[in-house]
Amino acid sequence: MSGEHQASVVLTRPAVSALLDAASRLAGEIYLEMDEAELAAVFVSALEQALPGRGFAVRLFDPRSLDPARVCSNWAVRPGIETERIRLKQSSSQKTRLKSAVAASARLSFGGRWDSPFPGVAVGFVVPLVASGELYGVLDVGYPLGADLAEEDEPLILPLVNQVSVALRNERLHRETTVLRDYQAKLIEHANALILGVDRHWRITVFNQALCKLTGYRREDVIGRDLRDWLPPDQRPRLQKMFLQALSGGSATDTVEVTLLEASGGRVRTVWSVAAISGRHHQVEAVVAIGQDQSKLRELQSQVIQAEKLATLGQLAAGVVHELNNPLTSISVYAEYLLRKAETSLTSQTPHLPKPGDVEKLRRISAGAQRILEFARDLVQYAAPAGDELDVVSLTAVLRQSLSFCEHLFDRSEIRLVKELDDALPALYAVPGQLEQVVINLVTNAVHAVTAGGTVVVRSFIAEEGRVGFSVADDGPGISNADVDRVFEPFFTTKTDGQGTGLGLSIVRNIVEQHRGTIDVDRAPEGGARFTISLPATGEHAPERSR
Repeated sequence: MSGEHQASVVLTRPAVSALLDAASRLAGEIYLEMDEAELAAVFVSALEQALPGRGFAVRLFDPRSLDPARVCSNWAVRPGIETERIRLKQSSSQKTRLKSAVAASARLSFGGRWDSPFPGVAVGFVVPLVASGELYGVLDVGYPLGADLAEEDEPLILPLVNQVSVALRNERLHRETTVLRDYQAKLIEHANALILGVDRHWRITVFNQALCKLTGYRREDVIGRDLRDWLPPDQRPRLQKMFLQALSGGSATDTVEVTLLEASGGRVRTVWSVAAISGRHHQVEAVVAIGQDQSKLRELQSQVIQAEKLATLGQLAAGVVHELNNPLTSISVYAEYLLRKAETSLTSQTPHLPKPGDVEKLRRISAGAQRILEFARDLVQYAAPAGDELDVVSLTAVLRQSLSFCEHLFDRSEIRLVKELDDALPALYAVPGQLEQVVINLVTNAVHAVTAGGTVVVRSFIAEEGRVGFSVADDGPGISNADVDRVFEPFFTTKTDGQGTGLGLSIVRNIVEQHRGTIDVDRAPEGGARFTISLPATGEHAPERSR
């Protein structure tokens, strides 16, 4: 037995006082500034000062990970105790309220013999470090040869054990919370999504790396700024409405498109959804917005829409020839007649004065030329890539303009077109070229669906309060129940190979939804299919022309 193990083991009144002081110190210690090893060292030091002559060894471990224990002791310990199982008396587990299931999942087993961690020491006991049902380690207490004060020491040590167990629990909870917080912060920072946080006072509190990269702003340039000041003036109402709804505790389930300013002065299109973050007393304390960059997607969508538009234009090529051929024939015939008459007048001794019929022919030439110019202008505008700038347009005017492109389809197929258009409809915000594409696509599909002698009906109407609408119906065979749910799927088509791309109706739906509208398909009163579109109105009077 070494000399240090033969020190006095007499429990004195000052020792009891020292233990109470140590317990008080542990209870009042700021544990969040100490890790587990430091707490164990404070614990062992307090025990050694209060109860000299004893050996104390704290073995800290995590039952969930089963990593090797961390050992802190004032005496030398045997090699390998970091990983060995620990024998524990049933009475000790009862005194510390250690559940048997928790003990079984750790390195503990129940028995009557104490397995000393100290070489050459056979007398002592072990106490589990338990707080809130969780096991954090054990405390071994050993005595030199000839001394056995376990029954006297254990009641004094248990309060200190409880205090240090609570301290270990708090330290571990703080560490796990810190790790979780840091992990969540890294998730937010490196997420492949735009993440923006705003407090109740509209101050920006979160501005992640993806948002910095997209906009070119540094985090320190944005954090603390008022969101309303940072957004472009024309975009504030869109996102501000959703934030107000979330801050008031409402449910903001819709997404909203917002164009953000870049640090370089450019603009980038994004789409956002927001969620409220509640604090104490269930009050909303902040709002987090999750966004995605829509620039590349929008560019791809525009390319697909333009490709489908050109494909539709290809189908209208015969109509283009027909539309241009009629006025060109009139111009050619009347111009040739007038040319010959003028030549005859030049060679004749008697000048031929213009007749009333000649004036009428000149008017027809002028009208035919004007018709060609207007049609060519409209055709170029339709074929050109459509911008995304909204304009106040008349739905009925857009319908008339679009139907003028489709007249040849009805003439060639001997199909009757019925127009029931309301000229008194309120205006709406729309991209005219895109809305024309919707109409032309639906009308073309309707014509292809009916046989010679059939009918296509185009109606415009007030859909409901604050909305206008139009429908395209036919008296063809209609759409089967099996296909109704698939007609808007990309590349789905019931036409024969080479007759359709299967993208038309998918693009139609995308355009309608981008205009905050709806599109439905059902059976028409005429017997075939009917597509109905509803769009929000502006409440203003519609302009006379759509352009």
